[in-house]
Amino acid sequence: MTLPPPREVLGGERVLRVNWLPGSDRLRGLCHCGAEAEADDPIAMWEWLLAHPDHPAGGPGEPVVPDVLPPPPAHLVSDPAVLRARERSRTPVPA
Repeated sequence: MTLPPPREVLGGERVLRVNWLPGSDRLRGLCHCGAEAEADDPIAMWEWLLAHPDHPAGGPGEPVVPDVLPPPPAHLVSDPAVLRARERSRTPVPA
């Protein structure tokens, strides 16, 4: 599948572009100097673009993923008894 070139809305000598590649989570960055790269991470893409004229070769680096992910945060309220007690203690609002 060949993607069409990105639409260029703004003209100018110092315009930086980041386009989403449809059907993926990838971004394509184009610097005003003509350098072009792809990345998954929008922050890395903007850092790469803003490094002009010293763009790292090969585009932005991929973020390092740890071997073990931390556990997700606990929910603030997970006990149904707590939820029912809060519901009973609420004051009805007149309509």
